[in-house]
Amino acid sequence: MFATRITKYARHAASFMLHFAHGGLLVAGLIVTLFVASRIANHGVQGLSLGSFTEEAPVAALVEDVEPEVLQVSEGAAAKLSPDLQRVKVYIAKRYQVSAVALEPLLASAQQTGRSVGVDPLLLVAVMAIESRFNPFAESPMGAQGLMQVIPKWHPDKVDVKSDRAALFDPQTNIRVGALVLKEYIQTTGSVERALQQYNGSSDPATPYANKVMAVKAALAQAARSGSRFVGA
Repeated sequence: MFATRITKYARHAASFMLHFAHGGLLVAGLIVTLFVASRIANHGVQGLSLGSFTEEAPVAALVEDVEPEVLQVSEGAAAKLSPDLQRVKVYIAKRYQVSAVALEPLLASAQQTGRSVGVDPLLLVAVMAIESRFNPFAESPMGAQGLMQVIPKWHPDKVDVKSDRAALFDPQTNIRVGALVLKEYIQTTGSVERALQQYNGSSDPATPYANKVMAVKAALAQAARSGSRFVGA
């Protein structure tokens, strides 16, 4: 009877040890699994970080390559005025209360166009002063447009406003067309003053338009030489 109890207790103890060992293995396995998963997760994050830096590097290099090129284009696009027109720019900015920065490309266009067409650039600038006071978006009740107040219907051979109704509000286009008109009138009339009268739509020599333009031109010439202030016009 005693031996039977001993055997029964031994079986219970063995069963308990077996379950305990099985549970311990499960816990150990769970710990190992969590450890491995943690290492994989850390490795993945590190790999992602390295990948991110690897992908960002070419972008940074691209930005560094583009930036000098943009600056170079901006410097190349800047207007280059003669010293005389630089002084004229300062005078006009004060006299007509116009931004010197905004004047720079207008005067540069007058300088280039005047030289290529064969019209004094200061004459073009004087016409702009009288006609629009350097407002490229000016438009008269008669339909004259832009800096030099060109009426497009009178000059279809010089500008095609049917395909681009806003063509004459582009400063370069307006100055070019105005210079071509003045050049044509100077050739047909034989005189700058008479050409200006015709430009204004009047052949009457008593009309003061030509005198106004020539007075402004004289003031611009004086400013170009000395930068002195001129009152009037």
